[in-house]
Amino acid sequence: MYRKPLKPRKPQKCFNHCAIKYTIQPGDTIRKISSKFRVNIYDLKKYNNHIRNLRYLIPGDVLCIPKPKPYCSFIPPTANAPKDSYIIVAGLNGIYVLANLPPIEKLDGNFQSYYAYAVTPFNFNYTKLSCIGKNPTIWSGQLHKVELNPITKIYVSANNDENNLKPPGDLILFESI
Repeated sequence: MYRKPLKPRKPQKCFNHCAIKYTIQPGDTIRKISSKFRVNIYDLKKYNNHIRNLRYLIPGDVLCIPKPKPYCSFIPPTANAPKDSYIIVAGLNGIYVLANLPPIEKLDGNFQSYYAYAVTPFNFNYTKLSCIGKNPTIWSGQLHKVELNPITKIYVSANNDENNLKPPGDLILFESI
């Protein structure tokens, strides 16, 4: 039985959050590529849906290699952010948020609590931040079932209505770029 040789598969385009286009060389495997670029196989699958099965690569195939995920990042403040406050997020089993913010009752307005939001083009997730330290006032929370990557937008907001928790919240204090 004669089989037609496969033509190399190329994406129509790689999205902005992908660092490079990589052309498969003889001997390349998905594990080698994952290790070489320090990107997990799940992310390679996610950004290369033009190839059905990444276990079967042929020389000339082109992969979109996503930028490595930041392990830890600061989120820039908005004009509403209290002076001397900051937010750090880390990609640990979801997204962990650590915030140096004043007690919620010290904000101007009738705010009840701080919330962190992770918003992607497909869905959103949120968590109420809990106070874990008093001097300075440190707040923390964890967003589950979401990952820290270039397409995830992070917000930290003060909310005055805990029944309406749609992103980005009532008063945006921090917003990722």
